[in-house]
Amino acid sequence: MERRKQAAARSTTALDTARPAGRGPRASLRQQQRDLTRNRVLDGAVAVFGRTSFVHATMEDIAAASGVTRATVYAHFGGKAAIIAALSDRVYDVADALYADLAAVPEWTRGAVRAWLDRAAADWRTLAPTIRVLFAATPSAAGDDSSVRDRYVAAHERYVDLLTHDARRWRGVSPEEARQRALMAALQTGSFLTTWIAGGLPLRTADPLDLLADDLCHLLGPALHPPPGPP
Repeated sequence: MERRKQAAARSTTALDTARPAGRGPRASLRQQQRDLTRNRVLDGAVAVFGRTSFVHATMEDIAAASGVTRATVYAHFGGKAAIIAALSDRVYDVADALYADLAAVPEWTRGAVRAWLDRAAADWRTLAPTIRVLFAATPSAAGDDSSVRDRYVAAHERYVDLLTHDARRWRGVSPEEARQRALMAALQTGSFLTTWIAGGLPLRTADPLDLLADDLCHLLGPALHPPPGPP
């Protein structure tokens, strides 16, 4: 849990990472304050973009919502597009940490998969306002659509690498099949949580995550303990 909290605040700009040499703990405290201010600006931006379009929102609006000056906002971000990029970092950092958590589970069982999905859903509920902002703002902020696509593909390559790194998990299937199964599991998880939680798609099932756990256990079946029985 602590790793996921840290991941949500991990994004930094080149300006954020510049620290005076030889200052030791004092520089660290300064960096902590910068990170707090930076995340305060990002939270303010989510509030602004949630009620005003990316095109019409201003840096002054974001400063007011964050409780800081316009100069402070510009000290961390060169413009609205940089803010959107940092919000995207937040989502990818949390997802990276989630898949690292699943990869670190010593033995994958249905119970372990379901417990992981509970954590993932909790994180997605926290991220939902940010995800909705990204959906609305990205077409205007992205500039080069290929960079957004490339980042999405690279992120899923990381998730697949995490889930297939321990080849001993994947009994009786080729590395290629293991990777496809891991990719399908990651795509299904992200798409479902985003559509259901961030998108607000109403579901009438008593426990939507239980059905998702069934699907993931089918896809991860060769790596599951005990192996799933026949349908």
